[in-house]
Amino acid sequence: EFEHTRTRVEFMQQQLADIETSLRDLTSLVQELDTTIASKRTQAFTNLNNAFSRAAHELFGGGEASLVEIQAEAEIDPDTGEILAPADAHAGIDILATPPGKRLKAVSLLSGGERALVSIALICAIMATNPSPFVVLDEVDAALDEANAKRFGEMLAKMALHTQCIVVTHNRTTMSHADAIYGVTMGEDGVSKILSMKLE
Repeated sequence: EFEHTRTRVEFMQQQLADIETSLRDLTSLVQELDTTIASKRTQAFTNLNNAFSRAAHELFGGGEASLVEIQAEAEIDPDTGEILAPADAHAGIDILATPPGKRLKAVSLLSGGERALVSIALICAIMATNPSPFVVLDEVDAALDEANAKRFGEMLAKMALHTQCIVVTHNRTTMSHADAIYGVTMGEDGVSKILSMKLE
């Protein structure tokens, strides 16, 4: 019985040693992944912020814009005083924009046209840093005046070099930058017809 028990103990000790080694390896891997993720996330955010600043400057014809990370406040249990969530966690991202001749503001304080330009700049920045095969924009230029619509059309033409852009619009200035136009019209008989025209 002693020999049997000693063999069993040695086997269990070996198993325990293997588990402890695996735990150390796993902890090391998790730390390495956390470091890699944090580094890649920081680099991606920096690239997106730089592209957003350039796009906004181009669309506004001046001014500045940036993305700002919002740090989460530490959550503390009022009864025990125990920290429930770390203060270094990221709560989200805020957008600050300064159109030419104005002070730095949050997006909520901008006019409708300025908000549209900020949104378009963010889309262009995302497409510049992480392009997709195509993008669909549904009347994003509705709030833009003619000068801003012209800058939007120029930005769209640049984006179209790398991404297929499908734009729903009623703006003639935006249409002038298209390669092809598809229109839906209704005749007197109440039947919709699709018309197309390639622009070269």
